[in-house]
Amino acid sequence: MAQELISPRQLTFLVISFTIGSWIVLPSGIEAWQNLWLLILFALGQALGFVYLSLFLFRRYPGKTLFAVHEFVYGPVLGKLISLLFLWFFLQTGAGALAVFVTLLKTTVFTDTPDLALLLPWVIIIVYGCRRGLEVIARSNEPLVLATVGLILVSVFLVLNAFKAENLLPLFNQSLATVFWNTLGIAVFPFGQNVLFLMLLPQVNRPQKVRGAVLRGMVVAGGLLSLLQFLAVGVLGRTGELFVFPTIEFYRMIIIGQVLTRLELIPLLNFLTMGFIKIMLCLYTLAVGTAQILELRAYRPLVLPLGILILVFARQIYPSISLHLHYIEEVQPLVSLFFCFFLPMLTLGVSFLRGGAQQEMAS
Repeated sequence: MAQELISPRQLTFLVISFTIGSWIVLPSGIEAWQNLWLLILFALGQALGFVYLSLFLFRRYPGKTLFAVHEFVYGPVLGKLISLLFLWFFLQTGAGALAVFVTLLKTTVFTDTPDLALLLPWVIIIVYGCRRGLEVIARSNEPLVLATVGLILVSVFLVLNAFKAENLLPLFNQSLATVFWNTLGIAVFPFGQNVLFLMLLPQVNRPQKVRGAVLRGMVVAGGLLSLLQFLAVGVLGRTGELFVFPTIEFYRMIIIGQVLTRLELIPLLNFLTMGFIKIMLCLYTLAVGTAQILELRAYRPLVLPLGILILVFARQIYPSISLHLHYIEEVQPLVSLFFCFFLPMLTLGVSFLRGGAQQEMAS
């Protein structure tokens, strides 16, 4: 397959978009609503440890994708089986974000529109973007990230007349077990899902800058999500935990001089852009990974059928928002922990036992 190169700056922007993704409208850890903005920061610290582990694996095998590392460490048969597990993870992640897209639009704007009428145009655009390649995805993402960051920062000034500091209290009114579980849930979703970038890191034109680029992207995304939740809690108070999409409700309450109203368009736009990039990256890595497992010379012929597969999964595995929320709160922390921590740790351990790793890159 032809090598498509992106810059460390573009990698940072992609990490920001992927991390914000669907979490901006459907956060995990909603049980700890009043403390959610603090738990995001704690989870970010935990997630940086997970990501550093993955980056260490990349530095040990520079120039190799995650799937190539699997075959090098485990052998061709077992390596392909483990890579197939990651393909399912990429598929499930993309389908989950796509399901949130449909649910959000059907509950806010297009209430009477059939699911397929919303899904098909979205999938067609994503398939087209993936076929154009990673360079085009990265270039398209840059203005979208800047617009999203700008809208979130502008929100600080929009909520000044509705923000109440007392809504932030009391702090840490949950049990230690609840705090730990919610922190873990946030650490793996959205931060831990960045293990997907192990499929893309060999395409960065300056590999020695990869670690800094990924860590910067995660810190910026974590700071933005924490800020947004801080504002949402200050405006909504304890009632925020009752909403499926609390960010949407938070913006709906902003009224400035009877002129600026119905500002829920802001988080909707943020999700449509960041969620769009997240789904596209999931489809891209799914296609590239499948091509590597099947030893194909090009990934592009796989993009359309895999795009249809994501569409089908989005409708079948998340038939309702209630089941999706249950999965996020109860199942996803364990599933994502398996992929973002356990398997990379296992691969790294086996690689040390077997030896023969390539020389690590200089910092």
